[in-house]
Amino acid sequence: MAPSTSDGEASSSGTGSKSKEKERPRSFDEKTRTACWRKAAVLAGRHPERWRQDAAGNVVCRRFWSCHGCLCYEYDHIIPFSKGGESTVENCQILQTRVNRSKSDKAWVEKAEMQGFSCDIKFTDKELDVIEMAVYGDVIRPGKQCRCKTVAEMLGQVKSKNQMAACDLPT
Repeated sequence: MAPSTSDGEASSSGTGSKSKEKERPRSFDEKTRTACWRKAAVLAGRHPERWRQDAAGNVVCRRFWSCHGCLCYEYDHIIPFSKGGESTVENCQILQTRVNRSKSDKAWVEKAEMQGFSCDIKFTDKELDVIEMAVYGDVIRPGKQCRCKTVAEMLGQVKSKNQMAACDLPT
């Protein structure tokens, strides 16, 4: 009888199963994640390295990978790994975390159904500006490029040498 693992499943001895795991990795490597991000829909009027739309049309922020908020996302196997899907760029899409968890191991989910799993919050441009400023320290989008003021700058103690204009927070 094969020794059991901590999750109760029997493990096989030898290198046979380990070599299969190496041939078929479950997670996406960094190169694949980068390519997957780049193939996702660009959010009009936003910096494409910071913002994208997932396959359901949800806005996601690149810094919010693998968390649970409405701007968070995960890399999803279009054809689930459990159903033979590979961890390749062609089988990768970004999905808002909540959508990805709801999709689970389904091989095909209509866009309308994915939208039904989506967070109900829709952010305004001003709200996205504030989030981008908080996350990146500046806002970069067509026609608007600015940076956050330092505390010393806000208190009038220092004048910044940075040529980029300081952002005015939306009211």
